Amino acid sequence: MRRFAAVLALWGSRANLTASPQSALEISIHIIDSLAPLWVGGGALFEHGDGFEKMCWAADLGSGAGFPGLVLAAATPAQFTLIESRRKRASFLTVAAAEMRLRNVTVRWARADSGEGGANFDIVTSRAVGESRGALALASSLLRFGGLAICSPRAGQGLDVARAAFAGLFVVRT
Repeated sequence: MRRFAAVLALWGSRANLTASPQSALEISIHIIDSLAPLWVGGGALFEHGDGFEKMCWAADLGSGAGFPGLVLAAATPAQFTLIESRRKRASFLTVAAAEMRLRNVTVRWARADSGEGGANFDIVTSRAVGESRGALALASSLLRFGGLAICSPRAGQGLDVARAAFAGLFVVRT
């Protein structure tokens, strides 16, 4: 995480990654929040299936500054595809993954709704991606049957349960 924080501090303001990329407190909060899927609900994630295991394929939509994708990739053996539509951010993610020596990360510079990839992932994460962008439908389209979507709306945004159901997702709140 120190390597990640160093790269984030270097790139942060140039690529508009976070509000205060040099703030240790802000970065710490983002890292802790990114790790939440590993323990939310008393380990409910692992009751769902294998969780973030070695043979698990996970995608992170709108990876931006690497939250939660890079953090989860550093904490688990799962194979991660970080999907980011902005070139500067995708470049940052590539550099950060290399600096962190993560061999379980692939960065895809593309719009998540470009149709690339298909339903190949066991887990899809999406943090702070607005529903107006159709994050729930995108997450659903990338999941294998029986997969798990972990979508965290922005503060004050809420989760549209009806839209999640329409996208084929079951909603579990913890």
